[in-house]
Amino acid sequence: MARLVKRGNSWQYEISYRKEDGKFTKLRKSGFKTKSEAKAAAVELEYEISKGLSAEKKNMFLADYFEDWMILYKKDSISPVTYKKYEDTLKNLQKLAPFLKLSEMDRDSYQKLLNKYAKNHAKETVIKFNNHVRACLKDSIDDGIINRDPTRKAVIKGNKPSKPREDKYLDYSELKLLLEETEKHLNPEYASPYLVITAAKTGLRFSELLGLTWDDIDFDKRLVDVNKTWNYKIKEFGPTKNESSIRKVVLDDRTTEMLAELKINQSEIFKKFGIMNPDNLVFYNLKNGIVSNNAANKFLKKMLNRLNIDTNLTLHGLRHTYASVLLYKQINILTVSKLLGHRDTTTTQETYAHIVKELEDQDLEKISDIMKYL
Repeated sequence: MARLVKRGNSWQYEISYRKEDGKFTKLRKSGFKTKSEAKAAAVELEYEISKGLSAEKKNMFLADYFEDWMILYKKDSISPVTYKKYEDTLKNLQKLAPFLKLSEMDRDSYQKLLNKYAKNHAKETVIKFNNHVRACLKDSIDDGIINRDPTRKAVIKGNKPSKPREDKYLDYSELKLLLEETEKHLNPEYASPYLVITAAKTGLRFSELLGLTWDDIDFDKRLVDVNKTWNYKIKEFGPTKNESSIRKVVLDDRTTEMLAELKINQSEIFKKFGIMNPDNLVFYNLKNGIVSNNAANKFLKKMLNRLNIDTNLTLHGLRHTYASVLLYKQINILTVSKLLGHRDTTTTQETYAHIVKELEDQDLEKISDIMKYL
């Protein structure tokens, strides 16, 4: 039987229950406006405990539960870079709500937590924070620790980014000029020009490009096997972004010949200077080893400046360029989605909505022309 106590202007319930180890402990919650509200909540919790709800875990702090969940379900199952984002979420929970218990979680308390986080973060960052916490709490419901989803219908707020986000990409003629200019700077001692061309011709992410080894390139079939990434920060291989990112991407003849020449020349030069490439990486500098994102982007910027192309294009923009060119050339969106390593075409459609809309308009005109002659 719950004990009800008035504290100031609110009511608190106190429930005694036996833990899994056989010892008795107490679970308290305050803040109820009336005695009847406190009693109703206590009766509901007592019923849940009688049905096997884990009252012991329900009494845990949210931050502690998230940390246990994160280590159990996420560690070693996702890339170190992605896991670091979960660790950042944990730090924010410890900072913003160090004493918030699972037993106190409801829609109001969760919305207050989100609002507090949103004060100093952009909306997109708040979305990621919410996704992490929501996934954790969904599992707690499945495990019988809490019985309602406090994240349901949460309102995502946040600051506007200091600079508007723009997905920059080159048009077809600009891309041709960039590739022609970059080819003039091919030098097996310096990997950035090769990396820029391969990025533009395959649409691979930067980490996927760095993770390529010579064994991943089938020169006979002109295919690149994307099966891992390279984590530049910790200097080791890691998994791809998701299972769909494991894929094979076709190479054109010109790029295949370029990489074949690089392989031969790289081997000869490295042997001459006694340089080791221990992981057999494709994009590896004579002097500095693995190409950094900063170095590759700096080289790309240099090429664009030479061509007087005024854009803030980055290597990731070459991925957008690759996809845009294929879509404009009317390659099936399903094929483009698979080549990019997207989970499904929804991601592709959302990312390149402007292009998809233009192509749809063109199709409607074609349909109109076809039908008028029937």
